[in-house]
Amino acid sequence: MAVPPPDQVCIMDQGQGEETPSPRCLQHCLSPTTLAVRLESDDGIDCYGNEREVLTEQGRFYNNRLLSDVILQVEGDKYFAHKLVLVRASQVFERMFTSKQWDTHKEKEIKLVEESMCVAVFPRFLNFLYSCHVKLNIENTLPVLILADKYNVTDLRTVCLDFACFYIIPKVQLKDVFHVWFQYATKCYHHSLTKSCVQALALKMDEIINSLEWEAEWLSLDKDQLIEILNSSCLVVKDEYDLWLAVIKWLTHHRESKQLAGKEFEAILVHVMESMRFPMMTPDQLSQAETHPLVEQHKELFQLSFLLAYKYHALPLSTRARTKEFASRSFLLRNYSSLRWDKRIIIPRLSSVQKGSEVSVRFSTRASSFPAQTWEWELKVHPKGSASNQEDFRILLHSNVILEQPRAVEYYLALVNSQQLLHSVSGRKSFSKARYSSDTEMEKKVSVSELFQPNSPFLVDDSLILQICLKPAD
Repeated sequence: MAVPPPDQVCIMDQGQGEETPSPRCLQHCLSPTTLAVRLESDDGIDCYGNEREVLTEQGRFYNNRLLSDVILQVEGDKYFAHKLVLVRASQVFERMFTSKQWDTHKEKEIKLVEESMCVAVFPRFLNFLYSCHVKLNIENTLPVLILADKYNVTDLRTVCLDFACFYIIPKVQLKDVFHVWFQYATKCYHHSLTKSCVQALALKMDEIINSLEWEAEWLSLDKDQLIEILNSSCLVVKDEYDLWLAVIKWLTHHRESKQLAGKEFEAILVHVMESMRFPMMTPDQLSQAETHPLVEQHKELFQLSFLLAYKYHALPLSTRARTKEFASRSFLLRNYSSLRWDKRIIIPRLSSVQKGSEVSVRFSTRASSFPAQTWEWELKVHPKGSASNQEDFRILLHSNVILEQPRAVEYYLALVNSQQLLHSVSGRKSFSKARYSSDTEMEKKVSVSELFQPNSPFLVDDSLILQICLKPAD
């Protein structure tokens, strides 16, 4: 049942066992003065019946001869329909029935040409227009979505996209995600479905860009599909340089196979390279990238990106935190699997976290010793305030190793979303046996109320995303 706006009183249908609102409820909907005026006015007060019951009753007219004024023919099957219902649900049907061709011929029967996979699900599609209800599964969701797109049935499109994102993409084989769902989502500009597909592919991205089994799929990507992947921070890859080598392979293949040259190839190169994250490469990797023939052929296109990346590495962590030009997507970490000084950390389902509770996330970084070893760390996050202060969004950095010698560390902690770094803090801390936990002072940047404000820029799909960089202090 629809919920009326705050300035409208809500009269329930008592025939369904629901109670009429108490006077207190009426006061909540309308002030006493406004209520008195509306009661006396010619317009009166908006009241609503049981919309679900109306839809259920309307559903009985699906494929019903009663008052049918049009017959839809699909591959030899005929469906009795009602123009008013079709026009209400679809602008495509509205244009069809109001066109001059329809007015001239006064045809009662219309032959619809549908894709073969859509023919079997057409009854489900048509029934939804009457009842606002459909049963979906792995097999029929895509053809129903195709019909919803073709006839521009917005409500059904949303239902199909949500069902696919939450129930199908996480379940089907990854090859099906790539060949079926990702292809359709990107061609039809379904951003939510594209995002879900990329998230599924991201978990196996290291295999996709390096294995022969996936080489044909990787090289078959068009430019827009490649950019959708490269713009994601969810990619699980060894490092940015490994991803760069895969992109070079894609660029070389498309230049040779499609004989792209000159300005046309440079345009593609610019778009693709803008999605690379050169600052996330090590200085040694940047130096190797600079010597690649493709880069040397187009030095002017890469110069600013490489200079900014070198500047990022040259500055101490405290200066990085204060530099505004280091806040773009190019400075967001991905899910790199190699041992590094930095780490991307996600705290999911933030709405379910209790007030005052602590969420702990363990991670590893490189150590200052040689040969390479690991330092074990833990971030202790209080996203909804601590027990002592519920307004403090606190983050503590905790050393998980018993230290024989004090460890002096410089840290750079940032709160990010999918587009940019939002707030960052930096500092130097000394960890020892007596002091193995340190406050990062993030609460001075963001409060609990700011974090959970409506449409908060700090939350991504009910998740909090942090990235931290730790290095031995001088």
